[in-house]
Amino acid sequence: MKKALTLVLLLAFSFSAGYFARSAIRPQFENQPSSYWMEKKSFFDALGTYASTVMIGDSLTDGAEWKEMFPGSAVVNRGVDGDTTAGVLRRMDGITSARARKAFLMIGINDFKEGRTVDAVFQDYGSIVSGLEEAGMRVFVQSTLLCNEAKAAWISCVGIQGKIRELNRRLSGLASAKVTYIDINAGLTGPEGLRPDLTYDGVHLNGEGYRIWRDEISKFVLAD
Repeated sequence: MKKALTLVLLLAFSFSAGYFARSAIRPQFENQPSSYWMEKKSFFDALGTYASTVMIGDSLTDGAEWKEMFPGSAVVNRGVDGDTTAGVLRRMDGITSARARKAFLMIGINDFKEGRTVDAVFQDYGSIVSGLEEAGMRVFVQSTLLCNEAKAAWISCVGIQGKIRELNRRLSGLASAKVTYIDINAGLTGPEGLRPDLTYDGVHLNGEGYRIWRDEISKFVLAD
């Protein structure tokens, strides 16, 4: 009887230990980067080239053909679909290796989609900007793009819109002699966030949206 009871207790303990071990590692597993993120990071690390301008961000940056938007300019795209500020920090080597004179940064919506706080995201921004400056780059912080509340219900746009606005308010305070803040939302948004005529899914831009974005930053990209 005692042996049977001991066996039951051991099995229960083993199950509990295994359960809590799996529970402890589950968040880390869920936060692992996607295969696409790892492929892009690997490419940038191994085959990245020099440029005068580097564009940094998530899918909004990744989805743009920057060389076509700025023909004749040596610009490289370091946007990665689904990326966050924490993700950018993990792949800084593949960004700074471009040895660019200018860095344009716009990211943050995926952080809020994952439930991160404005404080955490803003802290990451500070680390990113510092890293780019240490690499000798002039940094242009672009406002994080608002989403459209009617079209972007799939990411709970209404719930994160306030966080995006607060982040942008703080980002504007980063402006200094070495950091330029550009409010790209000025030409892209309206009362409900991102203008509905500039997006299909409430987050990503169509061609006209990218044209407006290009025009907002053109004088900074093309300046000597």
